[in-house]
Amino acid sequence: MQKTPPDVQRILVDAVQHHQAGRLDEAIALYRQALVLSPAYVGVHNNLGTALFEQEKLDEAEASYRLALTFGPGDAESHNNLGTVFYQQGKLDAAVARYHEALALRPDHAEAHANLGAALLSQGKADEALACYRRALVCKPDFVAAHIGLGTLLWEQGNLGEAEAAYRRALGIDPRCTDAIDRLAAVMMMQGHAAMALITIWQSLQIAETQKNKKLFVDIIRATGGTTDNGKIRIAVSRALTEPWARPGDLARIGADLVKRTPGIGACVTRAAEAWPQRLSARELFGATGLAALSADPLLCGLLTSTQNTDIALERFLTMARRLMLEAAAGISSQDDEAGASLPFYSALARQCFINEYVFFHAADEIHQAGNLRDSLIKALETGMKVPPFWVIAVAAYFPLYALPLSGRLLAMPWPTPVAAILAQQIAEPQEEDRLRATIARATPIDNAVSRMVRDQYEENPYPRWVRMPPVESANTVTGYLSRKFPFASFQRESSGHRTELLSAGCGTGQVVLEIAMAIKARLLAVDLSLSSLGYAKRKTRELGLTSIEFAQGDLLELGVIGRHFDVIECSGVLHHLADPFAGWRVLLSLLRPGGFMLVGLYSQAARRDIARTRHLIAERGFGASPDEIRRCRQELLDLKDREKLGIAVTSSDFFGMSTCRDLLFHTQEQEMTLSDIAAFLEGNALTFLGFEVEDSVLHAYRKNFPDDRAATSLNHWQAFEQENPGTFAAMYIFWVQKPA
Repeated sequence: MQKTPPDVQRILVDAVQHHQAGRLDEAIALYRQALVLSPAYVGVHNNLGTALFEQEKLDEAEASYRLALTFGPGDAESHNNLGTVFYQQGKLDAAVARYHEALALRPDHAEAHANLGAALLSQGKADEALACYRRALVCKPDFVAAHIGLGTLLWEQGNLGEAEAAYRRALGIDPRCTDAIDRLAAVMMMQGHAAMALITIWQSLQIAETQKNKKLFVDIIRATGGTTDNGKIRIAVSRALTEPWARPGDLARIGADLVKRTPGIGACVTRAAEAWPQRLSARELFGATGLAALSADPLLCGLLTSTQNTDIALERFLTMARRLMLEAAAGISSQDDEAGASLPFYSALARQCFINEYVFFHAADEIHQAGNLRDSLIKALETGMKVPPFWVIAVAAYFPLYALPLSGRLLAMPWPTPVAAILAQQIAEPQEEDRLRATIARATPIDNAVSRMVRDQYEENPYPRWVRMPPVESANTVTGYLSRKFPFASFQRESSGHRTELLSAGCGTGQVVLEIAMAIKARLLAVDLSLSSLGYAKRKTRELGLTSIEFAQGDLLELGVIGRHFDVIECSGVLHHLADPFAGWRVLLSLLRPGGFMLVGLYSQAARRDIARTRHLIAERGFGASPDEIRRCRQELLDLKDREKLGIAVTSSDFFGMSTCRDLLFHTQEQEMTLSDIAAFLEGNALTFLGFEVEDSVLHAYRKNFPDDRAATSLNHWQAFEQENPGTFAAMYIFWVQKPA
């Protein structure tokens, strides 16, 4: 053991205090100061490496651990630490070698056993990993992380009861370990005990809110179907929508269900649904206190400003409320200051209308009245007259404010906070998107006739108009990301070591690819046909603080001309809009480096039978794809006595927005696939299938049916599963493949 000089000891005491308090910059500076005085101090090199590792400065951490081994080649801790850096870098073989070095020096090193287990699991060696976790617990029975790792591996193998027992053992050692509580809640949900899972995840949230337990809360509250309803749950759901804890759209239905159970508000929604399409007066719809309750409800306002509503009864209520708001606004003169207690609710309603791109139905006299109010607002802007807040709100609920002449003048006026939020949404943000459009390069020509039609659709209706994105857990490397998703799949998992190059071919408004960009450290090129979509995506990228993304307009069929190759290509929901999806897929494969990965999303023929039937009905009735026709068509479909026979065509969340409904039922070009089609293409191009992106409950059900396919990669089995469960891929077949090295 090294003897520590007194001056170095004093520095180290301060350094460790800073390190333990999370003040990493201060700790690193002090560790470096100590090493100037004592350059061969192995422990300080290790501490410095750990602080750098925690800052995700992996190359610097590696250098520190290597110096520790230079001065102490027999130090097991240094080998273990260096292995962990290699693991994070995706250098799995090197990581495994270092863990073995550590264990050769110290066979009872429990952390090295557990780390070796994680690395072996990332290599797809589940049985060896299981043995490592068990050895770690022999060496250190109270090793909480090893109990959790063992439980998670057992869960992945389908042994939910044993996994639950492992998590409970971890909690017996550390009852406040949120990681163990979270995993216990998740395994309870998988076993069908959603109510107990909700109680358990709530305990975790009370100890410490984390990205993981907030996302898990959303998954569990959705699984309960909203059966649990109390003030605390409502506050949590409201926060989950607005902060957000997950994609806000994931909470749209549960949020609407909770809103409809709210005293006062629920009665308003019921009256609207029962009276539809008959008009109600304000007193008939809102009652004596309903309007004040609407403005005072954070869950309702959070739902309306975070995602498009997906509830039919609530839509009918909001449609009626909008008309009453218009009538109230039309009765206000330009000299009135009237805003009233209804301002927060009506402002949220106007923002909802912009989010769903004015999909709500309106009668001819109603839109005429809205047009008159719009003209009054324009005149007030031209003449410098005072503009009542209600005028702005009511007009914004029928027309996008950015389309008004001189709308920018509204930004310079003082407004109540809810109105200012409308102006930011409908004027400032679209203005920024227009500026950003001009900065986007043209990567390829767009000459293909089908590509031009698809481009025109998305120029008019960028898809989807999302509002907020939750934080995403970083995996650092694509192999680490995919190893977590597909622990038992057989694929090449060793990282190349160079900076990952990622292509999004058809990025749309960026929702999918930005989530991947936050999870994987990569340089990203995002290409789309539509400049409107790209402007939206680029604005959201800036909003999220992402800097390593390049945007370009182009046709994926022509991307060969850019002369670049990529380690990862994301093409989710794009290929099925080509005249020949497989031709487009082959173009993208030509841009993918050997050993590279591809995320593909394709429509399922089985899952979209309702869509095909409804599209046929729409064609028979002669509806086109203009906004007015889409609005009228939606109402006819909703008014059908047997609308439930239309299935997901009218229950899908996409049905409740203009761009999403157009994409769902009125797309200019789409094709559906079968798993046989996909399997044939994969075989013909020697692609390795890693697995589908599906919810854990679906994967668990699949493994119960096909226990011999632990990796869940048999497309023949999946085809049989889909035949029994045709709604499994209602969104799309979303899956990862790897190109041969």
